[in-house]
Amino acid sequence: MAALRTVSTRTVVFLTFTALLLPLLLVHIVPTDTVEPYVFRAKPAEYLGESGNGYLQYYRVDVLEGTAPASSIVVALDRNYSRGYAPDGLSAGGACWFQGGLMTPEVFYGEQYLFFGLQQVYVRQVKTGVLWPDQWTGMRVLYLSPLETLVAPLQIPFLVRSDSFTWRTLTILLVRCVLLGTTIALVARKKLRRERLAAALLLFAIAAMLLTMPVLGDLY
Repeated sequence: MAALRTVSTRTVVFLTFTALLLPLLLVHIVPTDTVEPYVFRAKPAEYLGESGNGYLQYYRVDVLEGTAPASSIVVALDRNYSRGYAPDGLSAGGACWFQGGLMTPEVFYGEQYLFFGLQQVYVRQVKTGVLWPDQWTGMRVLYLSPLETLVAPLQIPFLVRSDSFTWRTLTILLVRCVLLGTTIALVARKKLRRERLAAALLLFAIAAMLLTMPVLGDLY
């Protein structure tokens, strides 16, 4: 924090861009907690129908690139499970990215359908834009992490009594408390103003985002 003694407007601008772009970088570095064997871009070729309960919809797709079990396969899209799946968007016939695994009784315990011997991929998430749905979730969590750090002292009692308690999460909350206390003490003791105050708050936000990385994959 000694660098805060001499802070220029250029430094504040640099820290601002770092804080804005860091979540985009981190979501590409941190893997999801579920590694799917197939990630591919494909174009819907034919709508095959849906399951009896209406939860699953089946499309035959032609694979354009990526890793897939065959060049022409069936994708099973679950309204309750497949993240990023928009039936109207897929019906338009545009190519998009799919992530998933082979449709087996171990993967999906509901109704199983066969379509002319084509291999089926049970889709976990669909990407039609720049990022996967998991990555959008991660970015939202990272951008909100500075606010989460502000309430970290209040979260500890609830975590200790929660069924989702883990020592890793507790450690992160404790470190967040230290970060919060250090920042408040620094601002108050040094009576930071203007550029120095902005730099201290931006460094606080960047540190809060980095502290969230160990649990980011657990959110997907």
